[in-house]
Amino acid sequence: MQPFGHKGRLEDERMLKGRGRYVADWNLPGQACGHFLRSDRAHAEIAALDASSALAMPGVIAVLTGADVAAAGLRPLPAAAPVKGRGGAEQLPTVRPALAQGRVRYVGEPVALVVAESAAAAQDAAEAVAIEYRELLAVIDARAALARGAPLLHENVPGNLLLDFAGGDEAATEAAFRRAARVVRLTSYHSRVVGNPMEPRAGMGVFDSDSGIFQLYACTQGATGMRGQMSAVLGVPPEKIRVIAEEVGGGFGVRFNIYPEYCALLLAAKRLGRPVKWVGTRSEVFTGDEQARDIVHRGEMALDASGRILGMRFEYLCNLGAYLAFTGSFVNTVNLVNVASGVYDVQA
Repeated sequence: MQPFGHKGRLEDERMLKGRGRYVADWNLPGQACGHFLRSDRAHAEIAALDASSALAMPGVIAVLTGADVAAAGLRPLPAAAPVKGRGGAEQLPTVRPALAQGRVRYVGEPVALVVAESAAAAQDAAEAVAIEYRELLAVIDARAALARGAPLLHENVPGNLLLDFAGGDEAATEAAFRRAARVVRLTSYHSRVVGNPMEPRAGMGVFDSDSGIFQLYACTQGATGMRGQMSAVLGVPPEKIRVIAEEVGGGFGVRFNIYPEYCALLLAAKRLGRPVKWVGTRSEVFTGDEQARDIVHRGEMALDASGRILGMRFEYLCNLGAYLAFTGSFVNTVNLVNVASGVYDVQA
């Protein structure tokens, strides 16, 4: 028998020879550098923000805040891929601006974008932006978030419950458990995880005033999907947006969707008439990128006398964070039901 062949990886040679090109390697004429000032509070009102000292520092070009985002008419990031709950109920949206407006809801939320002639100047100036916060109660555990009297993260989401989803054939599952010779149960907690790509998340926004075309250089696997999502935020047709991605450096589920920083970079590029480049830090990967898991699940399996699986059922409580990522609810509902049985022949 002849051995199976394989298709060679096209990128191996350039990566092994150090010729890969990440966002940090892109440089355009006249580009400015951005740095995001992030919330150091889990939940707080923004009582005041004063950027005058930062703007007076050498090399500083602009400081954009949530007020600038609102004045420019940028819409919130698209809430989520559509998933129906019990009885056809719509999942509740979370309003996520490109820069925080009035309130911050997690440590690491972008509050301001400082633009300067160099990355160092932008970072130094960010420390001169004065923000006054009014602390609010925070909750980080999903079980605590659903408890009576827990602080609400979004006024339009009563009880902090975004979606109550049910999948499968409930009647068939109940019947399988009634005839089971044995039922096994397990309750476990799946800890939160963070992706760690080679290059921390980065982007460069460009705007061509003659054509009205936005260009985003980004380390993403989801160029097409992001194009549509940014179209919704910027209020322009998708054909007016280009997403350019070369090396990704590993996806791990965190490099498909739009992020607020990308929208803020494009706004800054349009406003200033210059490319604006931002390269995040490794710390920002942990505070600003999408995370996964953080799930409490209770599973039951019905078996016949020979050990054959008759049915499975489980309850799944998932912490989706301060805002709903575009694919967050789908991954933890529809996708979960589709893969729950794995390779096993589960009757119900």
